[in-house]
Amino acid sequence: MTFNAITFLYPAFLAGLLLLPVLWLIIRSAPRRPRRIHFPAARLLLGATNNRRNAERAPIWQTILRSLILLCLILAAAHPVLNKNDYAPDNGAILVMVDNSWSSAAHWPQYRQGMKQIVNQARLNNQPVFIALTAPEAAGANDIALPPILGPLSPHASQDAFDRIQPRPWAPDYHGLGNLISARQDIINAISSAIFVTDNIAADGKDTLAGDLSAVSPLIVLHPVADANDGSIVISGLSRNRNGMSVNLRHSPLGSDKPVTLVARDSRGQVILRHPATLQSGTTTNRIEVALPGDIANAIQTVGLTGIESAAALFQTGAKWQQRKVGIIVSSGEGPVLLSDRYFFLDRAISPYADISYGTLANLLAQKPDILVATGNIPGLGSQQGQLASWLDNGGMLVRFAGDSASSPDDRFLPVTLRMGNRDFGGSMSWERPKRLTAFADTSPFHGLPIPEDITVNRQLLAEPDRDIVEKTWARLTDGTPLITSMAKNAGRIVLFHVTPWADWSNLPMSGLFVQIWQRILPLASPDNQASSAIQALLPAQSVLDGFGHAHQPDPTVLGLQGTAAMPDPRHPPGIYGQNGQAVAHNLGPFLTGLDRPVNWPDQVQLKTLVDDNQMDLAAICVFAAFCLFLLDTLIIILTGANSQFQGYRRGRKMRATLSQSDGGAKGSNAAHSKAATQKPGAAGGNNGAHNRLGMLVILAGSLAAACGLLTLPNTAHAQENSQAPQSDFRAALHPRLAYMETGVAAIDRLSKAGLTGLTETLRRRTAADLATPSMVNPQTDDLSFYPLIYWPLTEGQNEMSAYGREQLNRYLANGGMILIDSRDREVEPARLRRLLAGVDIPTLARAPGDHIVFRSFYLLDQAYGRFDAALWVDARPDPRLDGVASVLFGGNDWAASWVQTRLELERYGEATSNPIDDISPRRHEMALRFGVNLVIYALTGSYKGDQVHLPAILERLGR
Repeated sequence: MTFNAITFLYPAFLAGLLLLPVLWLIIRSAPRRPRRIHFPAARLLLGATNNRRNAERAPIWQTILRSLILLCLILAAAHPVLNKNDYAPDNGAILVMVDNSWSSAAHWPQYRQGMKQIVNQARLNNQPVFIALTAPEAAGANDIALPPILGPLSPHASQDAFDRIQPRPWAPDYHGLGNLISARQDIINAISSAIFVTDNIAADGKDTLAGDLSAVSPLIVLHPVADANDGSIVISGLSRNRNGMSVNLRHSPLGSDKPVTLVARDSRGQVILRHPATLQSGTTTNRIEVALPGDIANAIQTVGLTGIESAAALFQTGAKWQQRKVGIIVSSGEGPVLLSDRYFFLDRAISPYADISYGTLANLLAQKPDILVATGNIPGLGSQQGQLASWLDNGGMLVRFAGDSASSPDDRFLPVTLRMGNRDFGGSMSWERPKRLTAFADTSPFHGLPIPEDITVNRQLLAEPDRDIVEKTWARLTDGTPLITSMAKNAGRIVLFHVTPWADWSNLPMSGLFVQIWQRILPLASPDNQASSAIQALLPAQSVLDGFGHAHQPDPTVLGLQGTAAMPDPRHPPGIYGQNGQAVAHNLGPFLTGLDRPVNWPDQVQLKTLVDDNQMDLAAICVFAAFCLFLLDTLIIILTGANSQFQGYRRGRKMRATLSQSDGGAKGSNAAHSKAATQKPGAAGGNNGAHNRLGMLVILAGSLAAACGLLTLPNTAHAQENSQAPQSDFRAALHPRLAYMETGVAAIDRLSKAGLTGLTETLRRRTAADLATPSMVNPQTDDLSFYPLIYWPLTEGQNEMSAYGREQLNRYLANGGMILIDSRDREVEPARLRRLLAGVDIPTLARAPGDHIVFRSFYLLDQAYGRFDAALWVDARPDPRLDGVASVLFGGNDWAASWVQTRLELERYGEATSNPIDDISPRRHEMALRFGVNLVIYALTGSYKGDQVHLPAILERLGR
């Protein structure tokens, strides 16, 4: 039964509301408690009124109050729930399939909210949960497989499992998930429904999986994103042009114009460009042109979108993005080259995309260009032949063209053997009808370029039909003869155009195809596009991206990359690969398709959208309200009884005073006698009233304690993430976790939580330390003894701690606790620390030596890496009773900011404090995480790594 936003799980109990009129009549018909009146004399009855009718009925406030108590108890029995989310039937187990592939990262907070609401429903209905994921993981030495299905899990255990799920930067495996579920007959028999938390982007096997599952049990597809304009956005391509760069975006269909902001970063992770743009409504692809100077374009390492944390929305450039240096070889006595038709078309085709310089061979080799271009014979080759060969072996590219008819043949530094005998360069051949180009082969770097019909060739250099001529040919004519050939020479490459670079032998240099060919050749002259023999070697990973697009050091499961033609997977995630100067960018965006097509869901599938309202169990609130009303009723009764006795005492004193004044001295003795007789029962009645009041106060205290206990019970339907109730101490005792000190500044507290959360996730991934979600603590209200390490960021205008808080903190340090105090501003002076923390027993501090255990507890480090490079201060004389472990560590490197995994948190902090944090490079972030891992391991294991038994292994690693 549902009334507006409130749902009653047991509506039959609402029939108890019929008892309210009966209770009303019973309470109203019950007489009041009789009042005791001391009867001194009959004359006092003069003027008394008969109020018998009112005395026979209970007061109206008491009737209403007790009726409300019964109403609250009836409503609690009916179990009302606010904003109940019925994503699945309330009986039987639930199979929850979470799509944690690339598309989920951009909307991961909504996915987390959906998983949380599913857990709330399972907790409310006491349903077991099975959990399955769609993104495969590395398995074994070289295999890839989906993780096993978890369950059956209790709602509490399923919440912990959901917290550990992270998006992955590769495609899902829906076919594999279907096979995995079909192999678990116990799951099929146990579940009463299945929930698929995913988006509406079409993918291979997605509709098939939905159809197979809907045939077994009811299937609910939960879309975390309801607004069409909040769909996925992918950077599918990035290219340079003469004005700057072009960014290709692919996205879901938009209902209206959507503003976006491109962000470009350099090798240190600093922002060097912000470019706003607008995606047009009704489109699925957009091309954004960005005008840039050449030096800024060369410095770009990554291009992303502001506010979108996803590996698909981040494009890495790699080494081939850099603008190439091209040297055109001329003879020493040659005049102004730009006025010569020999170089006009070359200059027009190359200059927008590369830096061109003209000079002799010796001068150009001294400048170390990426590409050398020669027309005809190479001037000055005799004295520079060795230097040219060495330059080629080290990765240079030599591009040669046919010369004029007066040139003598020169067979050195050619990719193929040319036919001799003519005065042309290697021999030429004329036709009555000009020849045309044929389509480029799949193995050619020019594959896919359209060939205009008006391009003709009148002459060409003829190559000998060697056995490897096909492999060396990049372009050929319709009769099969080569037009462009190439050969690898160690790490370098030689390319030969079998025509001249001017329009005597062919009109190719005058066409747009000539420009497009050079656009394909220029990127090949980079370390990540060296000769074919080098490209076939496995390129080790330098850094890889997680699902949110954050770079980190590769895990041991990542294998070397042999080519970038395959989509990223768990063994080859997106990132930068290569060594010895190579930097091959393996991006996710170019491989993603289907964003413009919605999923064709089967008819029996129920489609639902995540709602923002959190469901809340109101039964506990109703019980608490009944207790409060009961306490109020009890308190009123106690106060009413006390007031009656006080009023009787006042009237008695007034009567005695009146009688003594009217009767005179003769009746004084009788009055005194009457007073004595009156005081005896009054005293007894006072004692009895005192005992009654004491009993009622005991009952009141017990009821208050029960109500307070009820308040501390966890909400069974909705658990706030930042709850600081006493139950957090109980959870911290059962599952270790890190903690951070509450500062009262919301932005700093959020940054501390995000930093420790990122450090906790790194510990889970790299070590055996399985810590729970970090907690915020306050020494004045929380028990600190459950936390092995507390991070304390200092703030300006910090409030002075109370005496109880200082006592709690001193007790924590004396019993083996550890606190990392961070000034966050590079200013690290122990005197300043003692001034800020007056009253806390801060030990004598000294700079941590290079061989301190904290620098070798897990990684071998040489300093306390963070956002800054300030020194780390530790206990100068650690307590031997604590095994020589430092209890206080003090620094100013803003560690929380450098541990944050999501750049979005840093941007929020910058917006809240007007102090942006954009100086943390991926390298610094990684080193800060390593120091954080060392710090936590040091807090958990103490001086274990200081044992001499580890010395040989450490010395061996240092020797490497």
